[in-house]
Amino acid sequence: MFQSKAVVPLLLRILLVGAAVLGLFSTAHAQGRIGVTQSTQNNPMGKPPGGLDRVLRVGTDVQANEIISTTANDRAHLVFLDGTTLTIGPDSQMTIDKFVYDPTTQKGELAVNATKGVFRLIGGRISKTSTIAVTTPAATMGIRGGIAVFGVQASATTSILVFGNSLTVTAGGVTQTITVPGLSVTTPTGGTPGAPTIAVQGSLAAALTALVGNSTASAATVAAIQTLVASNLGNAVTLQALIQAIVVANTATPITSTTTTSTLSVTVIPENPNQTQASPS
Repeated sequence: MFQSKAVVPLLLRILLVGAAVLGLFSTAHAQGRIGVTQSTQNNPMGKPPGGLDRVLRVGTDVQANEIISTTANDRAHLVFLDGTTLTIGPDSQMTIDKFVYDPTTQKGELAVNATKGVFRLIGGRISKTSTIAVTTPAATMGIRGGIAVFGVQASATTSILVFGNSLTVTAGGVTQTITVPGLSVTTPTGGTPGAPTIAVQGSLAAALTALVGNSTASAATVAAIQTLVASNLGNAVTLQALIQAIVVANTATPITSTTTTSTLSVTVIPENPNQTQASPS
């Protein structure tokens, strides 16, 4: 029976990822464990409270109050106990401030503090009943039941609702709410959030390429968002097309060790090829 040498490492990787995810939901998980590293590129770092810096690998536990950081060519994809996923792009840093989850009621709280970089958050069970909070130097975002992508620079934070119920952005006593996928809000550091506007194609494409490491997934996602904005925003068929485009883009191009250098002139919006659904049912 013929087996390609290239298939064996791939199967081993699939088994490792599967074991990591299954282990995450085991009732015998270690004290303080709130999630697991599902996939990585190069050497993203984690520093648990009271611990030392360690390289995040597939299956590495994630703890509350852990600091996650990446350099120019690193990427990490985390999945939490409630099914929420967080993708961390290059040159990024964030802290998991709070995670509380009751699997019986499927309710809880999740809050992260993003200092710099590019990120994507896909809400799990917590986001179906509560707002997931993301704090940056410029603003605090609240995400309910969907996919939000955002980027943090010293000068501003930009957020976009890719899919879902709503995304709020609050700073300086002012709150802007996005309920239409494909719209973004930019908040200058020390200022107040601007009105929602259509996400700029060039900036979004550059951001997605930066996080994914190639242009295939980003192009498909940008095209889907453009279609959504140009069409009837209340059309369920269009919304389904967006979801399908994201699924196709995410499954078409797995993360590899390819290095891509991107210059980001504005706050960036990431996409990751390892997530194939918005959140667990």
